[in-house]
Amino acid sequence: MPYTLAFVVRKRLQIDAINELPKEKRPPEKIIWDGSSRDIDSWIDKAFKNKVGNITEISEDDIEE
Repeated sequence: MPYTLAFVVRKRLQIDAINELPKEKRPPEKIIWDGSSRDIDSWIDKAFKNKVGNITEISEDDIEE
């Protein structure tokens, strides 16, 4: 029973986060319910065209003291 409750809570948090996305960028229902977290992450990466490891560099001039 605790595992079921934990799953429901995690899934609800995941769905709430997905609902924050614009409608055209949301994954299909099949991926949300039948896919893994990796499937959802890869869908979102493709939707926003993110590249893994793409880090914005901050110069020391941009940092205020």
